[in-house]
Amino acid sequence: MGETVHIEKIIAGGYGLGRRRDGMVVLARFVLPGETILYRERKKHRGHIDAEAVEILAPSPDRVQPLCPYYTQCGGCDFQHIAAAAQQRIKMEIILETLRRGKIDFSPSVLRPMVPSPSAWQYRRRLRLKLSPAGAMGFCRNESNELAAVDHCPVATAPLNRALLEISRSPLLPALGESMGELDLLHSPADNLILVRLRPRPGKTVEPSLAAGLADSLSSVDDVGVLDRDGRRQGLLRQDFDAGPAGRPFFLTWTPGCFSQVNAEQNSRLISLVLALAGPVAGSSVLDLFCGMGNFSVPLAIAGARVTGVEWNRESIARAAINAEAAGVAGTRFIAGDVLSALRRLPRHRPPFDLVLLDPPRSGAARESALLANLGVKKILYVSCDPATLARDLAILTNGNYSLTALTPVDMFPQTHHIESVALLEKN
Repeated sequence: MGETVHIEKIIAGGYGLGRRRDGMVVLARFVLPGETILYRERKKHRGHIDAEAVEILAPSPDRVQPLCPYYTQCGGCDFQHIAAAAQQRIKMEIILETLRRGKIDFSPSVLRPMVPSPSAWQYRRRLRLKLSPAGAMGFCRNESNELAAVDHCPVATAPLNRALLEISRSPLLPALGESMGELDLLHSPADNLILVRLRPRPGKTVEPSLAAGLADSLSSVDDVGVLDRDGRRQGLLRQDFDAGPAGRPFFLTWTPGCFSQVNAEQNSRLISLVLALAGPVAGSSVLDLFCGMGNFSVPLAIAGARVTGVEWNRESIARAAINAEAAGVAGTRFIAGDVLSALRRLPRHRPPFDLVLLDPPRSGAARESALLANLGVKKILYVSCDPATLARDLAILTNGNYSLTALTPVDMFPQTHHIESVALLEKN
């Protein structure tokens, strides 16, 4: 029959948390604070129970009907059952609690209002789809490696959805599934080009005639290619930016092997936020760690900063140099290499930096954070996509003569629990 529990809050990772009468914590997805649920135990751990909500006995007024027919099956979105305003409120609460649990010393005024996404739907410009050996295409199921076949994604842009539907109906998928394990769908923001990149299974190669046949059969796709063993296949995507705080219009280009924000419109707001928090940078020296293809390096250089960018992905760092030259800031310096190694070398070879910006992957930058104090910078801007690793790294930095003076959440991924945020730290 199952048991009932009252959901107290949503925690990092998107789980609803409740407590049984004996104090045991129950974690369940697709629930809301204030709801009473009937749940079924999935797995019992030492300190909590992983549960599945079987029935919502007392729904929250913030509960809405999910837009996606695959919701709760597909492992992508997990907040579609939550009204838009409540999604943002819950994300703010998650950040606040994560900071408190991390014992970060900060005043309440440090947490700034969330920057909302221009679009709550149809914002995603990159999809990575799985392909089964039998030719079924979709995403991994929630908390599983099993495939959930889909032909539509409401958070993806309309052009991507047209391509997704057309590809899902292709008679070539069963033949491609024998050698291809994944498929990337990419939508270029500036020119609306749709690119498809096929990812072969380990030890397999995609028959060129099959890739060519797929390309010829798709009216909604501009280019189909197979990624090589290094994950590369040439093809450019581009985003144009208005003048804004950077001072004049510019554009960025990247290849499918480079990291780029999937929410292009919100990325423009993110760049504006970073420039605003950086303050006047003309004539100052800026170190941009995990700089990628120059998403922040180029606008900072346009604003007058002397920028040194560090990035391990050689394809991205090459594109960053090209983007800087196209923007007229060719004097910007880019270093291809490991960020940790670069941080150990830079204090011996460079004058002090005025500002360090870092935008690490989801795993954060714990070891890098421990070295930042050695640079003696006045300001550190930390762009994070994971509150838990951000809190861990902020604890390191705030114990090293820095104070957290501003933290601004950015709703980069509506309909999901994921949270982008920008933290400003200033030397004491």
